Amino acid sequence: MSKVKRAPARRKPTRRKSPRKQTAAASAPRRFRNWVEARLRGARYSAANAARLVAGLAAGLIVLVLCGFFIFGGLDDLGESAHRMVANRTASMGLAINVIEVSGVDAEQATEAAATISTFRGQPMLNFDPDLARAEVEALPWVREASIVRLWPDRIAVVIEPRAEFALWQIEGDIHVIDRDGAVLGEANANEWPDLPLVVGFGANEQAELLVETLEHYSEIESRVSAMVRVGDRRWNLRLLNGLDVKLPEDEVGAALALLAAMHAERGVLRLDAESIDLRQSGEMIVRARPERARAAGMEEREA
Repeated sequence: MSKVKRAPARRKPTRRKSPRKQTAAASAPRRFRNWVEARLRGARYSAANAARLVAGLAAGLIVLVLCGFFIFGGLDDLGESAHRMVANRTASMGLAINVIEVSGVDAEQATEAAATISTFRGQPMLNFDPDLARAEVEALPWVREASIVRLWPDRIAVVIEPRAEFALWQIEGDIHVIDRDGAVLGEANANEWPDLPLVVGFGANEQAELLVETLEHYSEIESRVSAMVRVGDRRWNLRLLNGLDVKLPEDEVGAALALLAAMHAERGVLRLDAESIDLRQSGEMIVRARPERARAAGMEEREA
């Protein structure tokens, strides 16, 4: 009798145990934290909105106020009041004028220049106007140029370039000392300034610099000149010590003087007992004899 084997019985698969559900007591702290964070976020959002609203209202109010000042003409007054308040505050902190230092001139001129400036001891530095002060100093007749700066905290520095005596100017019988720009420095006695050249006539003061500097290149002529006379405010005559007049052209004065110097070196024309030497025509020289000598010689003029 055959044996019948029975198949082994299948084992039932084991089930995995699922995690236990959290209890309501365990999730309560998390819910509370979430609720608090939500409230904080809402509060921050509300605060930011409120801040923006307040800033907008404040800006609008400021604009309205400024518009009101502008419309009714009070904006400048407001700015001046603010500047005055700041200036006075800084002055109380030591930023006030205490010393005015003037350099470039002698003590008497320095005192005069300092007294000319519209300021006072203790004035706030912020209220000091260097441009106005410079204009006041340069208005003095002996000042050529001035530079003025604020040296914080309490000093004003003034550097002056004075006008130097350049020539004597005779006009309508009066003699003045002038600088190279022609500015009058004061009345003068010619005997007190023997080394200064003398220019005569209207406009001579303003045109003297070029002629004087040109003559410096011709020392033989320069040493014989007693005065430079402006004719019609167009050209010059040189009056020599011997009474001879040298008539210069309107233009090319240097070329005319070069011709005169050459002719004197060759013929000694500056020693002639003549009335004038005419150089007004380019490249030509005409010597005019004195009337009495011309009549005695039976001629009016000759060419040298």
